[in-house]
Amino acid sequence: MSKIDYVNELVKSEDKFSFELKGDECIDATELSLILQNTVEIVNNLVQGKEDTYVNLKVTKFSTGSFDIDFKAVCEQINNIITCPEAMATLIVSGVTGVFNIAKHLKGKKPKSIKDKNGFSEIENDEGDIYKVDGEIKNRFFKDAKIENSVINIVNIVDKNEREGFSIKGNNETVDYGKDDFSNVKPVVKNMLDENENRLVNKLEATLIIRKPDLVGKSKWGFIFDKNIEASIEDEEWLDKIHEEKSKFCMGMKLPVLLKIETILDDKQNVVGEPIYSVLKVTGEIIEENDNQIDMNI
Repeated sequence: MSKIDYVNELVKSEDKFSFELKGDECIDATELSLILQNTVEIVNNLVQGKEDTYVNLKVTKFSTGSFDIDFKAVCEQINNIITCPEAMATLIVSGVTGVFNIAKHLKGKKPKSIKDKNGFSEIENDEGDIYKVDGEIKNRFFKDAKIENSVINIVNIVDKNEREGFSIKGNNETVDYGKDDFSNVKPVVKNMLDENENRLVNKLEATLIIRKPDLVGKSKWGFIFDKNIEASIEDEEWLDKIHEEKSKFCMGMKLPVLLKIETILDDKQNVVGEPIYSVLKVTGEIIEENDNQIDMNI
């Protein structure tokens, strides 16, 4: 019997969504790059784990009047009996609007209930209001805190930029965020996961080498500890001072801190995933190793 070679066919799909920043038609380049970075991370996490799926998120144009970014999601997926490649890009666009809607709907509080039915999920918030969303989008949002963190990062960037709000439009759905929504968007998924996880928490005095500071928003900083790590900065007073003074950093600078290391354990006390690092407090002045200063505020 002759050997038959099967060729996997990649099917392409495309869909669009837009991100409108209300107010001034100009934006700081660093803040724009952080918005783009977090948007890409949302899309990547929406498709994470889907085999033979390739996504390219493109910026098609910037519009004036306020500040609008038009995105195109270009997806390629191998065609087989269990996938629907033609719908993948549409699912991603619905996912982007969906996760922003979920975060806004929750208002920083754990949902009262989540009911799954016929492929959809009904999320009841603390006030008793219900938001209905595709079940897969709900699963992605509550799987871990990655998507929620990216949404919060974008909200914080827009808020810090002192804009009135922003809108995301796609697939005949529009999500509007105003100033009142900014203060309501807080970590929910992380707190829910914390309640259901066994964590080993260790706090220690450490001196970290600064590898990648964030001089605009509140995303994680890159440090060198025993290896390259990323840590959230919980010392908001110190962080605000760094932002206000537009501090400059150079290679080899060190930061004395109180560091919290959280290790997640399963029911058999085995380590799950990577440790989570948080700088609880900056305990001293920045230690300079040399004078080769680099302006990171560009």
